[in-house]
Amino acid sequence: MSNGIKLGLDDLSDIRPNTRAERSRTDQRRDAAAVDDIGREHGFSKPSAPAALPRRQKSAYAGEQLHQVSVKGPVSVMGRFVEYCDRERLPYWQAIEKLMDLAEGEER
Repeated sequence: MSNGIKLGLDDLSDIRPNTRAERSRTDQRRDAAAVDDIGREHGFSKPSAPAALPRRQKSAYAGEQLHQVSVKGPVSVMGRFVEYCDRERLPYWQAIEKLMDLAEGEER
């Protein structure tokens, strides 16, 4: 596919990647410290680990058999349910139990 224009790119076998000089750990630490200093001068700080939220309780009633239910529903309703579980730090089964207890209490 030659147009007759010679750019000197026929043989590229003499091109070699640059080798990077290995830097010592001391140099790497010094450079990292310099970057940290410059960042602090400009108002940046290293991120701290986020506070861990309490985990949801995951164990079911001790010794009781488990049963699985799959539920499909509108995204708006299912989203509300998941947000409720997150807010109350409840596993889904405990949230269902709590809501069932409330519903049964209202019927009586």
